[in-house]
Amino acid sequence: MLNFEDHLNLLMLSSFHNWFAKFESILFTFLDHRCLPALKQLHSPLNMKTRKLLLCAVSIAAALVASRAYSQSIPTTYNLVTPGFGVNGTVNDGDLILDYPSGVMSFSNTSFDAFCVEPLVDLPYGTSLVYEVTDISTLTNSNAVALVVAYYLSSGQTQEDAAAVQWAIWELTTEGSGSFSLADGNVRILAGDEDTSALANTYLGLAQSNPNGLAPASLTYLTNGDQQDVVTWNLVPEPGSAALALLSAVALIGRRRR
Repeated sequence: MLNFEDHLNLLMLSSFHNWFAKFESILFTFLDHRCLPALKQLHSPLNMKTRKLLLCAVSIAAALVASRAYSQSIPTTYNLVTPGFGVNGTVNDGDLILDYPSGVMSFSNTSFDAFCVEPLVDLPYGTSLVYEVTDISTLTNSNAVALVVAYYLSSGQTQEDAAAVQWAIWELTTEGSGSFSLADGNVRILAGDEDTSALANTYLGLAQSNPNGLAPASLTYLTNGDQQDVVTWNLVPEPGSAALALLSAVALIGRRRR
């Protein structure tokens, strides 16, 4: 008689088998409708054995990419804030009042744009550092942050938008009062930058009600133990992992043609 652990293992195996069968069906459909016509023009049609080998290569590549999704290190250099400008405010209830550079952070070496989610940590221009890809669900109010970024990406992306969105994100990740407004609380924009405050509050309202039904932006959460943590929406995938499936497929097809 099977014990509980045996039943659990069978259930997991069955679930994986069902998933793999669906994946196989989808991939074969893609091969038949997209890849096969092109290969026939090269007088190299795929038979079932080659298709199985190709499926195996793509599956292994997908598994490798997935396994590295939350263990990838990103070496990069922080350059400047653009678009954006300085905004006078506080992120700790007035203990520190600064003219914060506020907007889109630009990084090079590994190139991407980002918004800061940790305003109490410094990150000087020109700093080289290594980020770790971290599970976005561990970021405070991550879904609202993703919606704010989605509305920014659908806007004109002016410097006013960028500065306002940065403060809206700081409000979501840092404010501890329980209500979200840049006019009061621990995180607030001070006199002289009322327009930015009003626009930031507009973005906060959009994230809460989502009147346009936007999907949250697909964000990558990058963390560093000593420097500012950030979220980005346009991180370039690691070339080796991203190309692995294609290289495997080409190698298999080439081997079959020989």
